[in-house]
Parts: sequence; structure tokens; C-alpha cells
Amino acid sequence: MGEQTKKSGLLDRVTNLIEEKVAPPLLRLSQVRYLEALQRTFVTLMPYMILGATATLILNLSGLFGKDGGLNLPGVANAISAVVEPCRPWLLQVVFVTINLLALITAVLNGYFLGDYYHKKDENVSPIAAAVVSFVAFLCFINFTKLSENFDWPAYILGSPSLFGGILISILAIEVYRFLIGKKITIKMPEAVPPMIAAAFTSMIPVSVVVVICAILGQGFAGFDFLALLNKLCAYLVVGGSGPVAQFAGFFLDRILWFVGLHGSNIVSSVMQPIWTTMITDNINAFAAHQAIPYMFTEQWINFYVRCSVFPLALLCTMSKAERFKVLGKLSLPGTIFNIAEPVMYGLPVVLNPLMFVPWVLGFSVLFILNAILGVLGITPPMVSMVVWTMPAPLASFIGSGFKLQSMVITLVNMVIIFFMFLPFFKVMEKQELAAEKEYKKQKEDSKNV
Repeated sequence: MGEQTKKSGLLDRVTNLIEEKVAPPLLRLSQVRYLEALQRTFVTLMPYMILGATATLILNLSGLFGKDGGLNLPGVANAISAVVEPCRPWLLQVVFVTINLLALITAVLNGYFLGDYYHKKDENVSPIAAAVVSFVAFLCFINFTKLSENFDWPAYILGSPSLFGGILISILAIEVYRFLIGKKITIKMPEAVPPMIAAAFTSMIPVSVVVVICAILGQGFAGFDFLALLNKLCAYLVVGGSGPVAQFAGFFLDRILWFVGLHGSNIVSSVMQPIWTTMITDNINAFAAHQAIPYMFTEQWINFYVRCSVFPLALLCTMSKAERFKVLGKLSLPGTIFNIAEPVMYGLPVVLNPLMFVPWVLGFSVLFILNAILGVLGITPPMVSMVVWTMPAPLASFIGSGFKLQSMVITLVNMVIIFFMFLPFFKVMEKQELAAEKEYKKQKEDSKNV
């Protein structure tokens, strides 16, 4: 008993340390205006990314059933090709305006949301004007005079290789724009001028300064490609952030933050999302070009192989003899199929529950390492498409990996592992809950007899 109390006391001290020292700065970090704007940007981008990824999958569906795809079903491949080929022109158009314009769209959206943040502090800062100035600023870094007569765009200009460049350019543009407006370096119009016209003239000087600065940076160094340099520097960030150590650190932090009651996924993704988006977009492009898939540890890989679902824990609840757990299981089980975890996290609870620390933090960490080893060995397929996060994990991994059946099997096996990972700790909780229910019923009976 003394040993158990000592362990519990140690865990309490660790939990308090995380709550008081670790979590607050991380929470503040996620609320930094640049990261907040990026969060809103990528949430807005998600349906377009999923649409582009789905179009890429459809375009390459016949190849998956061909000899090179591994299934070697030429009849099925030919049948799919007969259906897909007439649709190829508009499917390619969908890919171009989503995946291949990722950097440009991100720059515009980030400009809008950053402008919206400043608009709340200064109504003269217009979110629409901020979006437009980000758009123009980004285009200033494209050397149109070097484009061929066929108007061929170098791949790095508009797509995922320029994602970080687009973000940095939009931040630079908006910071200069809002600084000049804040310092009243604007054209002041008489009060009789309609507000819409006055607003346009208010932006005239700030917008002009931003465009000139970006034009000089983009074109003024005797053919020096500033955007290419920016992309090269940012590529080192992606390479560093895409590795197993960085991704494991982010995942471990996610588990810790969830355990103390914070939405770990939101906090971690506020920093990691640009890296994750670049990784999955590069995977989609490599898949479309029938090249080797460059990245293993994408957000989708973590979501559907490692996090999987809390469905096994909800299933344990439905099987419980404890009445509270059984009711919680029945209520939460349908939601957990679609990756809605909050009812179980806060209702069981997992949050701040010492018994759940080992399976939730350490158990999932071991599962990450196990899947990483399988990935290095070529057993766990990488993800080559984006799917909506509410899709059931086995189906999501099947579609996300390019319709590889082994992905679905691996996810199902991982869910079984999660079930048995939680089982012994859940049984201890169940025993405590049954004792509490028995005591409650006894007290209720005693009160009736008084």
C-alpha cells in the first residue's frame, strides 16, 4: 500500500508539473497570432486538399490493379481505365487548382486570417485587402519574364515546395501593411467620401509599399531567385521535422497534453501542420508520378496507424459490469467509430486518471515505435492521400494508403493491441467502480431503513 501511494504521489507531482509548467506556455504558443492564423488557414484548406487527393487517387486507380500496382488484375485495371480516361481532363484540372496551387492559396488565406486578427484591433486593417496584398506579394516573387511561351510554371512556384515561402511572404506582407496603417501612413479622405471608397484609398500607400518591397526582393537581384532560396532553406525544416525523432516527440507531447485535459492534437498541429501538409502533398505528387514515396510519418500515418481510435476503450466500457461504464460505452461507442474521443476522454475519464497514464502515454508511444519499425521494414505502407479525420480508421488507412488492404489489416491489428493495452488498467478501474457502486447501493438501502 505504501509503495502504491508513493507511485501515485510521484505521478501527481509529474501531472502538476505538466499542468503548471509545461502546458501553459504550449497553450500560449498555439495562440500566437501567426500560428492561430495558420490553424484557421489549414482548416479552411482541408476540403480542397481532400478533393485534390481524391482526384489523384482516381486518376491512378487503374495502375493499382495493374502489374506494377501489385494486384496484377489487368481486367479490372482496363475496366477502371475505360471509366476514368474520359474524366481525366477535368480530374487533372481539380488536382491543379487544389494540390498544385497549394502555396498560392495558403498565402492568400493566411493573409486573410492574419488581417482578420489585426482588424479586431484596428478596423482600418481590412481582411480582404490583406488577402489581396498577400496574393500580389506572392506573385511578385515569380519571374514572369522567364516563363516559356507555353506559360510553363516551375513546379516549386505554386505547389507544396513553396508552402513555407508562401506563408513567410504573406506574414511579411501583412506585417508591413498593418504597420503602415497603424502609423497612419495612408491617404486621408474627407468624411463626405463613401466608406468603401475611403477604405480603398486608405490601403493605397501600404499596399504600394508592400508590392514594391516584394517586387524588389523577388526580382531585383540580377536574376537571383529569392523564392527558390527561401524554399531551399525551408526544405531543411521539413526534412528535420519529418523524421521519426521529431514526429515521435510531437506525438508524445500530444499524449501528455491530452492526459492533463488539453486538446493535444490542436496544440501540436498548430506547429506541425505546415510540415505535415508539405509531407502529404509531396507524397500525393510522388504517387501520381509513380515515384518512391518520400515521407513515412505523415499526419495521416499517425492518425490511422497509431492513434487509430478510442473505439477499443469504448468497447471495453460496453462490456463492463459497472453500470456507469456500461452506459458511457453505449453512448460513446457510435462516436468513437468516427474518431470522436471526447466523451470517453472526459467521461471515463482518461484525463488526469493515474491508472490511464501508462496505456495512454506510454502504451501509445510503444505503438508508435512498433509501427515505425514496421514502416522502415516496408510492412506498413506510407500514406499517399488525405482523408477526412472522421472516417473510421481501418477504412481511412485503406483509402489513404492508395487502397492497400494490408493497411486496413495493420490498423485493425493495432486496434486489437490498443484493446489489450487498456484491458488490465480498465479492469482495475472497473473493480474500483463496482466497489463504489456497491457502497452507494448499501448507503441507499440504509437510508431507506432509517
